[in-house]
Amino acid sequence: MRIASNRIEDILKFALQELEGIYSENEIKQMTYNLITHFCNIPKTSILANNQQAVLESELLKMNFAIKDLKKEKPLQYIMGYTDFYNIKVNLNHKVLIPRPETEELVDMIIKENKERKELRIADLGCGSGAIALAIKKNIPQSEVWAFDIDDEAINQTKENAKTLNLDINIEKKDLLNDNFSNYNFDIIISNPPYVMEKEKSLMKNNVLNHEPHQALFVKDEDPLIFYQAIEKIAQNNLRTKGKLYMEINENLSDSTKDIFKDYETKIIKDIFGKFRFISAVN
Repeated sequence: MRIASNRIEDILKFALQELEGIYSENEIKQMTYNLITHFCNIPKTSILANNQQAVLESELLKMNFAIKDLKKEKPLQYIMGYTDFYNIKVNLNHKVLIPRPETEELVDMIIKENKERKELRIADLGCGSGAIALAIKKNIPQSEVWAFDIDDEAINQTKENAKTLNLDINIEKKDLLNDNFSNYNFDIIISNPPYVMEKEKSLMKNNVLNHEPHQALFVKDEDPLIFYQAIEKIAQNNLRTKGKLYMEINENLSDSTKDIFKDYETKIIKDIFGKFRFISAVN
């Protein structure tokens, strides 16, 4: 089946037919509007005001392929190649995790608590797309920021985003579990490490399981806190006195995660959905 014509009305009808049963009607409409804005450069307000307007044949072809990708449950952000994150555009051309709204909450907390401090040295451990590190640098510009990751795709994506956004941060390939961080000292350490247990995969949607990088999401059931233990060891050696830690966590492991940081002044913080999603700690 192909789109009947190059009018927006028919593009939307096609999307609703193809994607019925996979997404809700409202989700289909919103994703289609986003795709039309992205591929056809037509603002959403214009789409809603006149759905009889036509797109170019080349744009129609892109829309057809994009809707087919949505049918395969490929995330919208990967189809468009970017996502908006805390007022910056984060490209996702490489195989990196899509930044979540909860992570924006974490960034917001860090910025509000530290934006008045001067000459901060800040580390993002496991930077992925670079979203956290770059949002921090943009909003606390006087800070010096490091972004670390073990994955080449993540390093390349962070470098690309830093260049596109014209933000100067340090980007280095490091293995949090094995590499030495002895030459660094930080005022703030941030991390959103893998924390979803393998047994929790059944709770996740296909668009995540089939398309997003598993090494950025999952940990073994028998050792689910391995990255937090590594972060604590790094903090012991590399976090300055009165330094701060901010981490995203598995809500089902909040107490045991907090226990790892028992020597710190620690708080477990709920996200906007009421889930225990973050830990902040001061040494």
